[in-house]
Amino acid sequence: MEQSVYVSGYSSGPYRVPGVGGAVPVSAAPPVSASVAPQGSKLATYMNRGGPTQPQTFHDLNNKMNNLGLDHSMKMMNRPPNPGANFSGPLNTSPFQRQPAAGFPTGASAAGRMSPNLRGLGNGSLPTPPPLRAPNTANTPTSEPADAQAAANAAQVSVFSENGTTYFYNPDESLSSQLSTGVISGGSILLPNWSAYSGTPSQIVAMKVRSTAPSAIQENEVKMELLTRQMICHTAADPEAYPDLPSEVDNFTGLCPLEPPAASPLHKSSTFGYVTTVYKAVNIKTGQHMCLRRIHGYRLVNTKCMGLVDQWKKMAHSNLVTLRQVFTSKSFGDHSMVFVYDFYPGSETLMARHFSNPSQLAASLLDPFNGDGSRPYTQTKNNLLRQQAAALSNTGLLPESLIWNYIIQLTSALRYIHGAGLACRTLDPTKILILGKNRLLVNCGGIFDVLTYDPNSSNPMAAMAVYQQEDLVSLGRIVLALSCNSFIAIQRENLQQSMELVTSNYSTDLRNLIMYLLTNPQRVKSVNDLMPMIGARFYTALDTCIQRTDTLEMELQRDIESARMFRLLTKLGTVVDRTELNMDTAWAETGDRYMLKLFRDYMFHQVMEDGRPFLDMAHVITNLNRLDAGIPDKVCLMSRDEQNVLVVSYSELKNCLEQSYGEVLSAATAKPKHQGLS
Repeated sequence: MEQSVYVSGYSSGPYRVPGVGGAVPVSAAPPVSASVAPQGSKLATYMNRGGPTQPQTFHDLNNKMNNLGLDHSMKMMNRPPNPGANFSGPLNTSPFQRQPAAGFPTGASAAGRMSPNLRGLGNGSLPTPPPLRAPNTANTPTSEPADAQAAANAAQVSVFSENGTTYFYNPDESLSSQLSTGVISGGSILLPNWSAYSGTPSQIVAMKVRSTAPSAIQENEVKMELLTRQMICHTAADPEAYPDLPSEVDNFTGLCPLEPPAASPLHKSSTFGYVTTVYKAVNIKTGQHMCLRRIHGYRLVNTKCMGLVDQWKKMAHSNLVTLRQVFTSKSFGDHSMVFVYDFYPGSETLMARHFSNPSQLAASLLDPFNGDGSRPYTQTKNNLLRQQAAALSNTGLLPESLIWNYIIQLTSALRYIHGAGLACRTLDPTKILILGKNRLLVNCGGIFDVLTYDPNSSNPMAAMAVYQQEDLVSLGRIVLALSCNSFIAIQRENLQQSMELVTSNYSTDLRNLIMYLLTNPQRVKSVNDLMPMIGARFYTALDTCIQRTDTLEMELQRDIESARMFRLLTKLGTVVDRTELNMDTAWAETGDRYMLKLFRDYMFHQVMEDGRPFLDMAHVITNLNRLDAGIPDKVCLMSRDEQNVLVVSYSELKNCLEQSYGEVLSAATAKPKHQGLS
């Protein structure tokens, strides 16, 4: 059966329904009069308000085309509107609303851009409004038939004709709130009240092609890094591999080891001198993921050290892992001391990042005589240098910019710690974390203050100055090892050759910094003395941080738009195909809900000509954005039996969604009619 649908703004001819095979014949606007208007329609209501009207006749298309001269078009475009006159066109394609403001004459521009105020009513006599541009049609003004204008005046309605279509509208009607998609600021700026992703900022696009751009801005790298961190947070320990792991320790549960088990259960940490284990756990009270560092077999005999622990708890710095809690526990079957720190999933130690190659460590060569017999010192030294040269040829040297970036972060953390009157004492490559590309975190602060606390000392803080000097020496060793890309370089007998390597490959400032930290132990050093050596490199590091911030803000903008679309889909899913509402089982199939159901099918259930599903994410996102903005563009919806075709605007669909969701929300928040029996 052939169907015919009238779509205002389109000339006669076949109209192809999106997503549906075949075409629907579209008829042009038929001659309309008060006597032939459909009963109950808005047009009949308008026509019945006035007295008897004369039948309206229309010029044919040829006459209209003959009248489209340049002079006539200019007259139509320059026709001054009556001051105070208002009109509301059915096909206003502008998503903004502009109020009349000083400096902007109401008739100085084309309709849809600088249109008059759409609110209120001027005087009783309304002139013919300037021509409105219908979708998919040329913006060509045409003359209105005189008899149609006379009939409209008699019926007290306004009329506008274009391309064979006559529009009747009541000047008393105000624009729908869903079409008012903009507000005015200062009378000259259009501000939409809808939101949409504006695309990748230009500075991010330019950053990707710059040679100085950090390597942390690759496409989707931030997203993958965050997903990896979330995955690490949700990991769990294998009960078969760790049968003795307690299910709960103090206020923490879900313990999961973060380091591979030691070769021997009695293997002691080279830093603390005790057997240690690191766990990930969840705080039962807050639900936060924390890092627990357990000291095996340690019994706390004096609680005076908790004063230093309280000072460490107050420390908060971007390059310092904050200590949150210290407690003793017997949950592991012994007396254990547990230090609770902030958890940074996905981080790795400085040792694992830069010194994981066995040739860089040369553990068997740390002893001058490695068990192969008594060898002369010079022979062992030559072997060490050959090992170091082989390591450099395989891995190469680190960029100086990366080394200075590490220096800036480490000195920043030490300056903060020393300024608080404390000492780090754990400035070791195995206790420095790297998060992401090159963010450093000084870890395990406060552990030595508890393990080595002397209760017999009259002034425990007196030794802090000595510990601070040791921190600076440890910093020099780390910088030297990074510069030579090998731990063999920090041995005392290799110091001269290592400095020659630094001198020949790096700047004088880096060499002076290492010499300042590792020489003249009698001189009292300060971390503030390193600032002149860092110099303007600090600004380079600051620029890298700002670029990183821009990248994260761009990802946040995308996330904001995803949340907006999710809320819109939630509203749509709450309304469409609802079983019943307020005991009305047909609620979802009637009224506005039926229109929303067809729109849901238009977005998600379209098929191609051969019956295959039509899957296009861009189609879904575009229509959701249009629905959220409530633009006046039209969309053709067809029922599943292909017997009903509706042509509606996105603004009407948005109004339907808001009203329908409001009904569901009102029913959900209403008080129950029948209270429970007491």
